[in-house]
Amino acid sequence: MSTLKNIAVAAAVAAVTYIPAAAQQATPPYGAPISLEQAKKVIAAAEAEAQKNNFFVVITVVDTGGYVVATHRLDNTQLGSILVAEGKARTAVLYRRSSKAFEDALVSL
Repeated sequence: MSTLKNIAVAAAVAAVTYIPAAAQQATPPYGAPISLEQAKKVIAAAEAEAQKNNFFVVITVVDTGGYVVATHRLDNTQLGSILVAEGKARTAVLYRRSSKAFEDALVSL
């Protein structure tokens, strides 16, 4: 059982260290800081898209440092989505790629 546990731990460590390397292709530079007015426009566009697709989401806009500028939770969206939206937005800024890039890297393992 100990050997199986060691293999599982080694595989997890390998996967975690591989993901950032695999996801580092074509990283965009950090952009200019976003104002509250710009964040409101982004939220309005995202809300329109969510309503068009009947999605219940939380929309979070962060600045170039990963700090929240604005958050908007659509009616009937689960409360757990608030932290998830903030985490996804912060991940996108800090790693300079979408969280989808990490998902794609995991799928390719």
